[in-house]
Amino acid sequence: MNKKILTTILSVVLLGSFFMPFFYWHSFEMSGLNFVLSEHIPSYKYFLLTIPLTTFFHLLGVLSQEKNFYSRKLLSWIPLATLIIVFILILAKEGSEESIFNNGNIFSNTGAGFWLALVLSSLLAYINLKMRNKRYYV
Repeated sequence: MNKKILTTILSVVLLGSFFMPFFYWHSFEMSGLNFVLSEHIPSYKYFLLTIPLTTFFHLLGVLSQEKNFYSRKLLSWIPLATLIIVFILILAKEGSEESIFNNGNIFSNTGAGFWLALVLSSLLAYINLKMRNKRYYV
């Protein structure tokens, strides 16, 4: 499987994982989009919007053969950095009265979409780092 196909698959699944349950908040399953649109969540929730936006631009860059005004290598690292920043911000506010999770900690309140996005963004960053113009077969 070459880099273009693998990157395309990872980008599409990463984009789809944003719409899976990211967090559990007061017994509600909140996708990344629901988390961003909620009025009760702190303002750092808007960092999560960079995940679908950069993934979409990365996917367009992979599918087009033209030179783009942005670096695909940089775009592959932004979703991972975003997830790590949001995770650290939620973890830092855990236990305080500004915490968004009242029952349990962040590990018990994160959904499959968050963990899938974290794994896929790590793979996407690793593949674009290691697979420079080479063809690898899985």
